[in-house]
Amino acid sequence: LKTRGSTEIIGLILQAVEHEPLTRSKIMYKALLNFKQVNDYTGHLTDEGLLRYLIENKKFAITNRGKQFLELFRETNKLLTTPYDDMAAHNQVQNEQYQVTLHE
Repeated sequence: LKTRGSTEIIGLILQAVEHEPLTRSKIMYKALLNFKQVNDYTGHLTDEGLLRYLIENKKFAITNRGKQFLELFRETNKLLTTPYDDMAAHNQVQNEQYQVTLHE
Protein backbone atom coordinates (compact mmCIF):
# COMPACT_ATOMS: atom_id res chain seq x y z
CA LEU A 1 0.00 0.00 0.00
CA LYS A 2 1.37 3.38 -1.03
CA THR A 3 1.92 6.05 1.63
CA ARG A 4 0.04 9.23 0.79
CA GLY A 5 1.45 12.69 1.37
CA SER A 6 -0.47 15.63 2.74
CA THR A 7 -1.03 17.17 -0.70
CA GLU A 8 -2.59 13.95 -1.96
CA ILE A 9 -4.81 13.69 1.12
CA ILE A 10 -5.96 17.28 0.62
CA GLY A 11 -6.74 16.48 -3.01
CA LEU A 12 -8.74 13.39 -2.01
CA ILE A 13 -10.79 15.34 0.53
CA LEU A 14 -11.55 18.11 -1.96
CA GLN A 15 -12.52 15.53 -4.61
CA ALA A 16 -14.85 13.89 -2.11
CA VAL A 17 -16.78 17.13 -1.50
CA GLU A 18 -16.49 18.49 -5.03
CA HIS A 19 -20.07 17.76 -6.09
CA GLU A 20 -21.93 17.80 -2.75
CA PRO A 21 -21.30 18.77 0.87
CA LEU A 22 -20.44 15.78 3.06
CA THR A 23 -20.17 14.93 6.75
CA ARG A 24 -16.81 13.96 8.23
CA SER A 25 -17.85 10.30 8.19
CA LYS A 26 -18.66 10.33 4.47
CA ILE A 27 -15.40 12.13 3.71
CA MET A 28 -13.60 9.46 5.74
CA TYR A 29 -15.10 6.66 3.65
CA LYS A 30 -14.77 8.37 0.25
CA ALA A 31 -11.15 9.43 0.81
CA LEU A 32 -10.15 6.24 2.69
CA LEU A 33 -8.89 8.13 5.73
CA ASN A 34 -9.18 7.58 9.46
CA PHE A 35 -11.23 9.88 11.68
CA LYS A 36 -8.19 11.70 13.12
CA GLN A 37 -6.90 12.48 9.63
CA VAL A 38 -10.32 13.79 8.55
CA ASN A 39 -10.60 15.94 11.68
CA ASP A 40 -7.10 17.36 11.31
CA TYR A 41 -7.33 18.03 7.58
CA THR A 42 -10.88 19.43 7.51
CA GLY A 43 -9.91 21.84 10.28
CA HIS A 44 -6.81 22.92 8.39
CA LEU A 45 -8.65 23.21 5.05
CA THR A 46 -11.40 25.26 6.67
CA ASP A 47 -8.81 27.59 8.25
CA GLU A 48 -7.12 27.99 4.85
CA GLY A 49 -10.41 28.75 3.07
CA LEU A 50 -10.50 25.62 0.90
CA LEU A 51 -13.53 24.18 2.71
CA ARG A 52 -16.40 25.76 4.59
CA TYR A 53 -18.36 24.13 7.38
CA LEU A 54 -22.13 24.23 7.01
CA ILE A 55 -23.33 24.36 10.61
CA GLU A 56 -27.02 23.71 9.87
CA ASN A 57 -26.40 20.22 8.44
CA LYS A 58 -22.89 19.54 9.85
CA LYS A 59 -21.31 19.09 6.42
CA PHE A 60 -18.24 20.38 4.64
CA ALA A 61 -18.45 22.06 1.23
CA ILE A 62 -15.70 23.05 -1.17
CA THR A 63 -15.08 26.78 -1.68
CA ASN A 64 -14.04 28.56 -4.88
CA ARG A 65 -10.49 28.60 -3.55
CA GLY A 66 -10.77 24.85 -2.93
CA LYS A 67 -11.94 24.33 -6.52
CA GLN A 68 -8.92 26.30 -7.77
CA PHE A 69 -6.61 24.14 -5.65
CA LEU A 70 -8.27 20.96 -6.93
CA GLU A 71 -7.87 22.08 -10.55
CA LEU A 72 -4.16 22.76 -10.00
CA PHE A 73 -3.78 19.48 -8.10
CA ARG A 74 -5.24 17.52 -11.03
CA GLU A 75 -3.12 19.38 -13.58
CA THR A 76 0.04 18.76 -11.55
CA ASN A 77 -0.78 15.07 -11.24
CA LYS A 78 -1.18 14.85 -15.03
CA LEU A 79 2.22 16.46 -15.53
CA LEU A 80 3.91 14.20 -13.00
CA THR A 81 2.42 10.92 -14.22
CA THR A 82 5.04 8.77 -15.89
CA PRO A 83 4.70 5.71 -18.12
CA TYR A 84 5.95 3.70 -15.12
CA ASP A 85 2.94 4.88 -13.07
CA ASP A 86 0.60 3.60 -15.77
CA MET A 87 2.44 0.26 -15.90
CA ALA A 88 2.42 -0.08 -12.11
CA ALA A 89 -1.32 0.63 -11.98
CA HIS A 90 -1.93 -1.91 -14.77
CA ASN A 91 0.17 -4.54 -12.96
CA GLN A 92 -1.68 -3.88 -9.70
CA VAL A 93 -5.03 -4.43 -11.43
CA GLN A 94 -3.73 -7.66 -12.97
CA ASN A 95 -2.45 -8.84 -9.58
CA GLU A 96 -5.79 -8.04 -7.93
CA GLN A 97 -7.63 -9.97 -10.66
CA TYR A 98 -5.25 -12.89 -10.16
CA GLN A 99 -5.82 -12.83 -6.40
CA VAL A 100 -9.59 -12.78 -6.87
CA THR A 101 -9.32 -15.78 -9.17
CA LEU A 102 -7.30 -17.69 -6.58
CA HIS A 103 -9.97 -17.13 -3.91
CA GLU A 104 -12.88 -18.53 -5.89
